[in-house]
Amino acid sequence: MNAATRQPRTIDYQALAEFRYEIRRFLRVSEEAARAAGIEPQQHQLLLAVKGAPADQPATIAYLTERMQLQHHSVVGLVDRLEARGLARRRRDPMDHRRTLVSVTAAGETVLHDLSVTHREELRSRAGRLVAAMGAIVQGGATRK
Repeated sequence: MNAATRQPRTIDYQALAEFRYEIRRFLRVSEEAARAAGIEPQQHQLLLAVKGAPADQPATIAYLTERMQLQHHSVVGLVDRLEARGLARRRRDPMDHRRTLVSVTAAGETVLHDLSVTHREELRSRAGRLVAAMGAIVQGGATRK
């Protein structure tokens, strides 16, 4: 029986709990930063998904639905709110009029830049703990700080 299929031990639960804790701490900081910037966390996540889309993958509503792990109508609502605030815009895809493309405006770029700097700093400060927690899961047991 390999480590992936064996019954989890207490140490495995500890490793998973530590990893979830570290992720949650990062997400809490992320959520607070977004709100302090005047947007909701999901709006920040959508702006980041648009800006971070690979060059060969246009930021369509369908793409954003997958990246956000939300329903189509929820992504449309997020885009509506971002567009109303002047942080994003949408247009029909000139190559396929069935698709809607989403882009970040200059104002959205400013908000996203500031949030990305904050997030990079937070990740750098937590990187050791996150990597250790993930390593403990992969190795099959907890490692303490």
